[in-house]
Amino acid sequence: MTRQRIHQQAAATLALCILFLGLAGPAAAQLVSMDFHWKASPVPTSKGLTQPSFYEVYLLRGADGEALAATVADTVWTLDAEPDIVHRICVRAVDAQGNPSPFSEWSDPVFFESSPNTGFVPPAAVLQPNYPNPFNPETRITYGVPAGVAPGDPMRLEIFTIDGRHVRTFEPQRTAGFHEVTWDGTDDNGQASAAGLYITRFALGAMVKTTKMTMVK
Repeated sequence: MTRQRIHQQAAATLALCILFLGLAGPAAAQLVSMDFHWKASPVPTSKGLTQPSFYEVYLLRGADGEALAATVADTVWTLDAEPDIVHRICVRAVDAQGNPSPFSEWSDPVFFESSPNTGFVPPAAVLQPNYPNPFNPETRITYGVPAGVAPGDPMRLEIFTIDGRHVRTFEPQRTAGFHEVTWDGTDDNGQASAAGLYITRFALGAMVKTTKMTMVK
């Protein structure tokens, strides 16, 4: 049984609850450490409630799938959050016999922006994950342009459906540094696009960067 299915089945009887989200201070360059605390919870089993031996922390990072991030003995865990990426966690208790509790709900999203206007110039073309994602009605797309781009160097910023149909073309800025555009879900003719999965494509010369995003209705 998948983690998602267990989560759905247990949603009405969750025992774990994330209580507090606090800023712990910078962990490293471009990272911010966030402390998550949650309420201790017994583990329901066929023989009754048992005491937790440890907790499993699952992380949902941007467009990546959820993954087991850590096992901890206490009811606290520190997330080193990356800029421009949405992070969420959920937790469950596990007793000494390996019996798990239901999963908690996902935490509120953790997100902070980098500062594209601080003068930092990327060494190569960059396409960051859009935010928010999923989105409705609009999302922001950030791309980075390295120094030394000649006027004739080809540069394109486009959106496609997952099956390759062209939807929207943006006119990218060619100056070195980070830039941002907002997509409102419309195509080049101003027509609203359908909900679904889309591909952002940023091409600079022979270098091509892509990211996935989901529009919901």
